[in-house]
This record gives sequence, structure tokens and C-alpha cells, in this order.
Amino acid sequence: EEVAEHVRNFNRDLLGLERGQGDSPALLQSLFRTAHNLKGAARAVDVAAIETACHGMEDILARARDGERSLDAEAFRVLFAGADAIEEAGAAIKEKLVAAPSPAHAPPAAAAVAPAAAAASAPAPAAAPVADRRDGDGDTLRVAAEKVDTVLARSGELLLAVRQTERRRDEWTALADAGTGLATDFRRLHALIAASAPRDIRSAALNLGAGIDKLKDGLERAVAEAATVGRALMRSAGDLDSGVRSLRMVPFREAAQGLERMVRDLSLAAGKDVAFRLVGQEVELDRAVAERLKDPLMHLVRNAVDHGIESPAERAAAGKAATAVITVSAALKGAQVEIAIDDDGRGLHRERIREAARARGMAVSTDDRDLLALVFHPGFSTARTLTAVSGRGVGLDVVKSQVNALHGTVGLESVDGVGTTFTLTVPLTVTLIRALLVECAGRTFAIATTQVMALRRLIPREVRNVGGREMLAAAHGLLPLVSMAEALGLPAPRRDRGKGGFVVMVEAGTTRLAFVVDELLAEQDLVVTGLGRRLRRVPHVAGCALLEDGGIALILSAAELAETALGAPAGPPRAAAVGPVVARRRVLVADDSVTTRTLEKAILEEAGYEVRLAADGHQAWRILQKETIDLVVADVEMPGMDGFTLTETLRHSTVLPRVPVILVTSLSSDKDRARGLEAGADAYIVKSGFDRSRLLEAVARLV
Repeated sequence: EEVAEHVRNFNRDLLGLERGQGDSPALLQSLFRTAHNLKGAARAVDVAAIETACHGMEDILARARDGERSLDAEAFRVLFAGADAIEEAGAAIKEKLVAAPSPAHAPPAAAAVAPAAAAASAPAPAAAPVADRRDGDGDTLRVAAEKVDTVLARSGELLLAVRQTERRRDEWTALADAGTGLATDFRRLHALIAASAPRDIRSAALNLGAGIDKLKDGLERAVAEAATVGRALMRSAGDLDSGVRSLRMVPFREAAQGLERMVRDLSLAAGKDVAFRLVGQEVELDRAVAERLKDPLMHLVRNAVDHGIESPAERAAAGKAATAVITVSAALKGAQVEIAIDDDGRGLHRERIREAARARGMAVSTDDRDLLALVFHPGFSTARTLTAVSGRGVGLDVVKSQVNALHGTVGLESVDGVGTTFTLTVPLTVTLIRALLVECAGRTFAIATTQVMALRRLIPREVRNVGGREMLAAAHGLLPLVSMAEALGLPAPRRDRGKGGFVVMVEAGTTRLAFVVDELLAEQDLVVTGLGRRLRRVPHVAGCALLEDGGIALILSAAELAETALGAPAGPPRAAAVGPVVARRRVLVADDSVTTRTLEKAILEEAGYEVRLAADGHQAWRILQKETIDLVVADVEMPGMDGFTLTETLRHSTVLPRVPVILVTSLSSDKDRARGLEAGADAYIVKSGFDRSRLLEAVARLV
């Protein structure tokens, strides 16, 4: 632990000195003190490799501090290499790969420090005293994180137990109220007995009444004392839980540790001039969140240097500043922290993304949001060449999966020639989450509220069929509508899909969709517990929580569940479920392409439908006015009257307003789909995803 801390401080000060940031004499003194203290600590436990490396770095720093030499590029190279060597040796010791390395077994970088120091021609400082093993202020104590986690789990259980006790207090109050009512009723009975009963009965009644009063008073005192104690216990348990949780909180700079050094090394290797800025470094978040953010941040910053930042010549030609800037910032957003990784580089090349997607056989959307989301697919890469840094399609899918595991989301914005911004939004802690409890197939599940956009009752008329998939028309646009029970592989509810139930609209990563559930139960804070080693690979489950009523709720990974739901086929064709066509339904196909008309006619006639053809919207409208048509299949882009206009004309007709319309088109953007559905279309099928089963399913459902 001491090695890691000293190396972190050494890298920080050395980077500041190299960039001319801060007070140079103070930084030199701090660097010398760090090397000096670490040398003493290494000597105390007989780790010769670290002692030797520190001694060499001391020589260089002492001469620079005393004005005997300047720190040139070679000196910085050696000092950074020494820090790396010390970190490597410290990691080896921690993993017990080596016990006490000798100089002969020192890492190569450590060995390079000694001759460099010799070239400085400075006498070695006097032997260093043994470093103080306590923290600098002497008032702090290092505790293993596992111990803090254990105490945190127990404090969470205590808080839950206190809440359960609070729920019982209402029952005790009701019991005391019943005692008061019983005493009142007995007084009335005693008055009647006193008027006519014999003396011995009156005496017995009097004694019984006194006993009831005593019992009532005792109950009232017990309830009052329980309330007082309960409030104190709740306050103490809450304070304890908050205090223990605060022990897990670390500043954001812990998650960003090493990024500035990585930018420095990568930019030098690539011949680029890149500055690194860290904003919001004091924002506090859970230690576990900080640890799990390190890899995503590393991937994004590395990609920014390698792919995003242009060469000096490109930046000069574009009129940009010679020094590029990568900024990593953190800001609190309620119970979440929003982390932005921003660069002022070339931005994402949309056409290359399209080319890479087509080469992989992926559907290419005209919607910019959907297009950029493709870069998060596993193995996706637009790099034309492989480098030692990137270009193998590994990285952004890792970012997405790791942020999703934190119940967080990833956003992406990019402007060509201006730069790119990735935004990671994650909860402050993973041990306590605010969650929505839902009932699905008779079971209780929880979804982090950070991933919930909206809740509503399911209204059947707002369900549309687009490309053979059910979609919900909502304020957030058209969202895929998925039964949560089906996505989890549980028995589907008995009611028909799209009729009854509730909708939970979620935003999981770059995906938005609506889950249908049976009931919305509550929203509450949950103490998250792992499933243990035996059950850690349960699909779609990120953990579990004990509820206040003693039940258990599985906490769902909304992102993983969404990928499963949307990755599954839209469902088998439902034409078979409708049964054979008893009366031949008449379908009008309107399309200006003779090939498309003929293909759709053949598909529909094979399924038993009678088909009429029209070459454009005007001809289709004339046929509709003269003949009985059960359903219209229309292209959108037709000369004269297009599909949108034909649909709107039908809907405004007083005679033919309810003839179902399916629009088949190559226009795939959300804007075009929304326009089609606003015009009154009942289904919207994109030609790029066209197949006979989707067409037949949509026709069968509508007729």
C-alpha cells in the first residue's frame, strides 16, 4: 500500500514539474522527499530493488534541486521509468511473486536508474531513516476494504431490522387503542351491573375493571416507550449506516489515477502534443464504483489519444491549437455522478461507421443516435490499421458492459472536426440503490431508478406494429414494447399482450425500450447483496435485496435484459394463430415498383388473400372508393400521392376511415416512422428488414 501511494504522489509531482505547472522548487522538494521516504521504507523491510531505484532517483533530484543540473528529456525519461519500476516491484511483492528482490533481480527499468544517476556525478545522500509507517497526520488508520464491507453489510441488516420494528409499532398502537376501547365498554357494563347485581358480583366487576385499566395503562406506556426507543434506534442505526458508507467514499481522482501519465506517454509515442485536464476530482463516490470506472476511463482516454486527436500537421491544417486537450470531469447529479470524457479532436467519422457496419452485415439506421450507438457493439472498429494502442475492436463494448454493470448509462456526442464527448452516468454507490419494485409472473423484481425514464398504465390504442415488432407511442418517441416475463423466460401473463398491465420505460446504455409488467409495487432504497459464488452468473440479475416485509427481490440488469429482449426475433408469424382465411380477404397493394408489387402480391396470394394492385396513391384511392378493401399495403415514396398522403386521406374520409394501412418503405428513421404513425398507419415495415413472415404477421393481426 505504501508503494502505491508514494508512486501515485511521485507521478503527480513529476507530471506537474514536466509541464511547468506549480512551484518548481516545491515540486522538486516533494519529489525528493517521496523518493527519500520510500527508500527508507524499502530498506526497513529489505527490498533492495526499490531501495536502489530510489537512491538513483534521489541523486538526479538532489542535483536539480541544488541547481547543479537541469531536468532534461532524458532525466524525465529515467525518473518516469524509475517510478514504473518501483510500481512493478511493489505489485510483485503484493502478489507474493517475490519475497525480497535483490538488485540482480530488479526490473530492467530500475536497473536503468543507477547509470543515469551516476552520470549526474553527485554524491549519494546520507542513509535515510526508516520511514514513518503511519499516515502523514498520524490520526488515520488503514483498514482493509473487506472489513469495511463486512461492517457495511451488518449495518444495512441492522437498519432493515429497525425498519421492520417500526412497521410493527403500528400494530402495537392499534392494540393499545383496543385496550382503551375495552376499558370504556367495561365501564358501561359496570354501571349496569352496579345498578342491579348482587354485592359480590359488583365487587368482582370492580376488580376486573381495575385490572383492565391497569392493563390499558401498561400497554399505553409500553407503546409510548417503544416509540421513543424506536426513534432513537432508527436515528442511531441510520447514522451508523451513513457513517460506515462514508468510509467507502473516495474522491474521483482515485478513479482517474494514472490517466494523466498515460496521456503523456501515449502522446509522446504518437508524436502528438496532448494536455490532460481533470475537473471535479474532489467529487466523492463509492470505492467500488471508483475501482470499476478505472478500466472504462482508461479505454476512453486511450482511444481519444490514438483515434480522436489529430497529428500536429492535421491540427495546423484545420486551424486548431497545436496542443490538443482531453478533459475528464465529474459532477454530482442527485444520487448519481456524471463523468464526461471530452476531446477536441477530429470527431467520429459517420461514413466509416456505416462502412464498417455494412461490412459486418449490420443494419444501418439513418438516425444519428442509432448510428453512433453501433460503435459499442463487440468487435466493432473503424480503424484502418492496427496499432499497439488500439484498432482491434476491443474497448467501447467493454466500456458499455462495465458501466451497465454499475446500473449506469453511456452517452455519446460527436461533431465532425470539433471533437467527441462520452458521458458516463453511474450511481454514487452500488451497495445502496434507489429501486423500483415491480411484480412480474408472480415474482418481485427491482430495477434501479437511474435507468427508469417513466411509468404508465398500458393503453392498447398506443401500441403500434412496426416492422413486425410491437412499439409503444410515447413522449420519448417510439419504444420497442417487450413483456418482461417473456424476456426473463417466465410464464407469460394470461392476459393478451398489449391489454392491461403497466409499462416501465427504461434507458439502458444506448437503448430505450418499454417493459410490460403486471404491477408497480413501490419505490424504495435497497441494500444490495451479491448472489454468492454459486449463483453469480445468473442471467439478467445484478444482485438481490432483502425487502422490509422479509421477502427477497432480484435486482435486474436492465441493459442485459434489454439486449436479450431486442436480440430475440419479434416472434413467430401469428397468421397461423388466426386460422385459415374463411372468407378471402381483399388486400390492396400500392407501389410504383412493379417488382415490389409482384413480390408482395405473390406472398399474400400464397397466404390465401385476394390482392388488387395500384401503381400509385391516386390509383389506390380510386380503387378504394369503388371496391371493398379489407387492408392496404402501401409504399411511402410514390409519385403524385405518396403513402403518407394516402393514409391521411383515408383517415379523414367519412366512408373509409378504419381500413387498416401498412406502410412499407426504405425510410427507417424514427422521424419517418413517427410521421407514418401520426398519419394514421397501423404498422410500419422497413424494406431493409423486410421478410414475408413480418408482412404476413402484420396483415393477419390487422384483418
